[in-house]
Amino acid sequence: MRNLPLGIQNLSEIIEGGMIYVDKTKHIPKLVDSSKYAFISRPRRFGKSLFISTLEEFFRGNRELFRGLDVYDYPKWDSFPVIRIDFSTTDNSTANLLQDSISERILALANDYEVSIETSIRSLYLSDLIESLHKKYNKRVVILIDEYDKPITDHFTEPEKADANRDVLRNIYSPIKGLDSKIRFMFFTGVSKFANLSLFSGLNQISDISFDSKFTSLFGYSQEELESCFAEHIEFSAAKFNVDKQLLLSELKLWYNGYSWDGKNFLYNPFSILSFFTDSSFRNFWFTSGSPNFLIKLIALNNYDVSSLQNTLAIETSFDSIGTGSPSLTNILFQTGYLTVKSTYLDNFREIFKLDFPNFEVKDSLYSYLFADVSSSDSDLVTANISTLRNSLANEDFVTFLNILKSLFAQIPSHLHVPQEKFYHSLFIMVMYMSRIQMESEVNTNAGRIDGVIEFSDKIYIIEFKYNLPPEDGLKQIKEKKYYEKYLSCGKRLLMIGVSFTKDEITMVVE
Repeated sequence: MRNLPLGIQNLSEIIEGGMIYVDKTKHIPKLVDSSKYAFISRPRRFGKSLFISTLEEFFRGNRELFRGLDVYDYPKWDSFPVIRIDFSTTDNSTANLLQDSISERILALANDYEVSIETSIRSLYLSDLIESLHKKYNKRVVILIDEYDKPITDHFTEPEKADANRDVLRNIYSPIKGLDSKIRFMFFTGVSKFANLSLFSGLNQISDISFDSKFTSLFGYSQEELESCFAEHIEFSAAKFNVDKQLLLSELKLWYNGYSWDGKNFLYNPFSILSFFTDSSFRNFWFTSGSPNFLIKLIALNNYDVSSLQNTLAIETSFDSIGTGSPSLTNILFQTGYLTVKSTYLDNFREIFKLDFPNFEVKDSLYSYLFADVSSSDSDLVTANISTLRNSLANEDFVTFLNILKSLFAQIPSHLHVPQEKFYHSLFIMVMYMSRIQMESEVNTNAGRIDGVIEFSDKIYIIEFKYNLPPEDGLKQIKEKKYYEKYLSCGKRLLMIGVSFTKDEITMVVE
């Protein structure tokens, strides 16, 4: 089997090392020939740095490196001076250190090209380097900026630091607007769009291709790419688990597929897939590879209300912000990859996006961390303690089910309880997913929204939550609004559950 390029973001190292490379070069001609300034946002560890490396090799004219790849036969091969800056490697702990890191990188590039930086103003180093390269080579310059927003997104919960770093970046980019005739192509990648407009106000001709239908599969692995590029690894993993290939592919899809920016093309997380095939083990790779602490804090500030995260509706401009205030939690969850586009529809000619968690890995991990945070418990211990919860519900052992719920909720310190139905609704959702129970929340019907629906092979549970009210009130609401009618034709048994929460007690009735 060919080696896996896990953690390797350098194209030449992958190609020359004979490693697996999922060919994305077919996108290069339509990208560089249609846009002079382009920007795309994608979650972390989604292949952005590797694509930046691919563009660098392409613009340097290293055609032989691309032999056998889609772009090899491109008719306009040429070479250009390339400026590549990766903000994931800069020190952004303070604005001064960020400026120092950027300046050192630009001076190093100038040294590599044997040109001089004439200005003493550090914010003008980049524009001065562009001018020097254009003068030396008599060619327009290519600028590749990777993780442009990391100095800002690293400080989501520290607005003063984020704003100071934003000012540093804005001062560096602003002078570029006067150098249009000396630039061949400029490409930015990042996690977020919220800083886009405020950073590049002078470069208003930037094409944001984040939702462009031509580039929705630029990052991530499609089902076809997975099965063709990793065929040997799939066969090996299926043999390890002693299952047929289709069953393994089905499980891989459940765990790691589901990312989309158009609701049509669904993609695998590259980091998770490469990590899985490294030792053929199903684990939460992507979520735990980067600290989710800032997300946990933000959701905690929102009283842990996750009940409305599923089936969230948005429009494209929902993910834009001029930078005059903090982005919404939904915005942050989408930009960072914890929510994705599951479907779209037109409403009066405007495209509406329906957002949800991309896959089991993300949903299970996030809920486990959240419940561990609110209960002050270890996430692995919490997950282990509820391993029997699913079986009790599947077997309609409601006494055991309720007792486990009570024991879990008892772990929550009294000062963390929030006297709201949404809080307990959210905790219930977290517990269900940690126990591998697939629960759909806030399900729309013509009479209202069902709090929760759980479906098994032979039965469907319709659940309504109440706070400081008897559980019979939840059951009554299900009946009065006829929530069950939506499922009458499914051929499965329908069971209705009313659940009541108070700070000190959980009660439940089933019918």
